[in-house]
Amino acid sequence: MGATSGAPGPPRAPVSVAASIAARRIAVVYHLLSVALNQRVRLKVRCEVADDPMVDSVTGIWAAADWFEREVFDLFGIYFNGHPDLRRILTDYGFIGHPFRKDFPLIGNVEVRYDAQQQRVVYEPVSIEARTLVPRVIRTDRYDG
Repeated sequence: MGATSGAPGPPRAPVSVAASIAARRIAVVYHLLSVALNQRVRLKVRCEVADDPMVDSVTGIWAAADWFEREVFDLFGIYFNGHPDLRRILTDYGFIGHPFRKDFPLIGNVEVRYDAQQQRVVYEPVSIEARTLVPRVIRTDRYDG
């Protein structure tokens, strides 16, 4: 069962299929539960385009999926085709990007705060102070080794 030089390994996907899977790196997973029958179904739908991923909405079948699809749109940037009210739900409307994507920058260019004088949210350049870490000194004169 181990990978040896003489033993055949698992079948490898052709390059075109592997490239197709890499291009469809974003997927939506639905976990469905029937309480009456005590059965579960997991449905995984891969998005075709990585730049603007889109999946058909299931709000016509399950109205409760409305808020979940809005949350996925807001945090991951996946569009749901046919969704009745697809808009941001957790981040500010002026927010740029989708914070749960792996390609989202960890260090931003602006920070957000509420200004009481202007009575609105203002965006300012990031003001991170440089911090130097001072190592803790371990005194060896107390310990005779």
